[in-house]
Amino acid sequence: MRKRNKYYTIGFAGAGLTLLVQLVVAFAIDPYLAAVFTPFYSVWIILLVVGWRKEHPRR
Repeated sequence: MRKRNKYYTIGFAGAGLTLLVQLVVAFAIDPYLAAVFTPFYSVWIILLVVGWRKEHPRR
């Protein structure tokens, strides 16, 4: 039995949480302040790529 890839879990959870916080801040406080969270998406994409490379290493 295989364990889940922790990088995928962290990447998708982080992206979802960032989107949720960004939407809450955009509607509750200020739409321009929500743009502060946009750079975090690149971090989550990098984690997904690292997870892909761990799952499918080069031979």
